[in-house]
Amino acid sequence: MNIVDTRANNTFNFVKRKNIKNIPLFNISFLDHSMDISDYTDVIFQSTPSVEFFNHHKDLRDKNVFAMGPGTQSSLSAKGISSRIPKDPGSEGLKKLVNGDIGPGKFLIVKGEGGLNIISDYLEAEGAEVDTIQNYQRVRFSSYSNLRKDFDNADFVIFPSRLAAEIYFQEIYNPNINSKFITISTRIKDYVDSLGFDNFRLNYFADNFESEILNIT
Repeated sequence: MNIVDTRANNTFNFVKRKNIKNIPLFNISFLDHSMDISDYTDVIFQSTPSVEFFNHHKDLRDKNVFAMGPGTQSSLSAKGISSRIPKDPGSEGLKKLVNGDIGPGKFLIVKGEGGLNIISDYLEAEGAEVDTIQNYQRVRFSSYSNLRKDFDNADFVIFPSRLAAEIYFQEIYNPNINSKFITISTRIKDYVDSLGFDNFRLNYFADNFESEILNIT
């Protein structure tokens, strides 16, 4: 069975799987974001790269730290930082979680260039003081011609991000190859659904992730 994961480097580094081949479809690069975060009471990380590329981990010890989902939380935990995540991962779940913490504090949101503004817009609408920093950018490859053959024998293709799915269907997809598609969030699944492709949403961080894929027929 040939299973291909399209996660970018510096994402979900804590995930180790023996039987899944990783083929990134874009690069992630650091953006300078040097700043004094001492005035912030609450810090929200929107993705695992936002954690990996953050310059100020040591300054988070006295902050309320929130993560978008279990992957981001695991990245923080690997650096010794405790965080809270919503019951339902994603922006809507996080809105519900932070609602009880909106008060006299000050929020900092850490995300990638072009990342979603749902949380920052929500906090501002609720009257919270909030700032946003972008500490990384996603960079598409200049060409994908050399990568297409790597997907020719893929029984399953995993999309851990919407951008990976977008690039795959724009640059890689071959209708003559009968790959099945795995998505890991509602947002990614909705995108692939909108293109008319069947896909299976699975828990990317579950211990039985590989076996769950193999159970798909």
